[in-house]
Amino acid sequence: MTEFDIAGYLRPGDLVVIGQAVAEPPGLVRQLIAAAESVEGLTAFCGYTLSPAWKEIGPAGPRVLAYAAHGALRSLAAKGMLDVLPWHLSAVEPNIVSGRLPVDVVLLQVGPKDDQGFYNLGATVDYAGIAAERARVVLVEVNPNMPRTRSDRRLPAALVTAEISSSEELAGSPARPANAVERGVAHQVASVIPSGATVQLGASALADEVARELHSRRGLRVRSGLVGDWLVDLYAAGAMAPGPDTSVIGMALGTRRLYDFVGDSDLVRFAPTQDLVDPVAMRACDPYVAVNSAIEVDLSGAINSEVVAGRYVGAVGGQVDFFRATRQSASGLAIVALAATHPSGESRIVPALSGPVTSLKSDIDLVITEWGIADLRAASLAERAARLIAVAAPEHRAALASGPLAFANR
Repeated sequence: MTEFDIAGYLRPGDLVVIGQAVAEPPGLVRQLIAAAESVEGLTAFCGYTLSPAWKEIGPAGPRVLAYAAHGALRSLAAKGMLDVLPWHLSAVEPNIVSGRLPVDVVLLQVGPKDDQGFYNLGATVDYAGIAAERARVVLVEVNPNMPRTRSDRRLPAALVTAEISSSEELAGSPARPANAVERGVAHQVASVIPSGATVQLGASALADEVARELHSRRGLRVRSGLVGDWLVDLYAAGAMAPGPDTSVIGMALGTRRLYDFVGDSDLVRFAPTQDLVDPVAMRACDPYVAVNSAIEVDLSGAINSEVVAGRYVGAVGGQVDFFRATRQSASGLAIVALAATHPSGESRIVPALSGPVTSLKSDIDLVITEWGIADLRAASLAERAARLIAVAAPEHRAALASGPLAFANR
């Protein structure tokens, strides 16, 4: 297979869309960053990135544009080198289609071509395939370690300008065991998820623990933008509904165990965000339970999932997409699950947010900490404040109750 120098395919001012999670091609990313020394004005659009190479960007760039500050991008954000697009994840593809995000080059890690001449997109199916249809240049890193997954989307060989080969192990999530507080939060979350529910979690220690608490349920389904190894464990525990397509997901991020499970499986189908939150599909889910975390929650129920102490560390991402999708389900639940305090001891239930509003107070049903469940449905602002104070850490409740309310003068 012919290797190549990426600089020969780039033009000054190009916008380069990079695949996210395991679709991020590590070799091509390293080449792109090196090429910025000789090709002026490059912009890289990133999503959920796992490559440590982004930490090594020098003054020459490329400029990095992203909808999230995950992984190595957090260090760029801390240095003021990350331009954040505060988009819902579902908005990325429409902005590519409309040309508002004009794509010149696409870089992807994919699985080998099949007999019909299509590259398999593997464990990430998202906006990159649409971007490839509109790009001048599509460069792929073909990795046999990529699982061959089921999806309506594949990458035609005719769209690919050039390819390189790779045998690098697929990146995984930085998994760690849940701590005692997270176990307490997870126990509370699981108490409101019944058998037969369709759930959205994520890939984190808290998501792992919530899923573990659900092993005794039966007939579960998953409809989630991101999953971790917990998905395999739910099937192994007998908690999932029988039949094909019991999980419809956008990205799988975990260990080899997860990648082997989703490969060539009739249980798991991959789809982009728009399909995951499709209203018709949501109406068939009863209930649809979306569980997301946050950095802080104010006493009206508004959520900040983006900024800590003035530093951008999170994303708008798919949180609002999945919370609003619950509204199409007859008994849907939009749940914010978080520890009541930061590791520093400061309360995460706050009078007023210190960062932007990621999710509106009107989009939240339950706020859950290790201290209990604040049910915000049909609750007035005053009732919301009282219920949220009740699930704050005990040592912060008096100050929260006596302090000013964020919404008092609105």
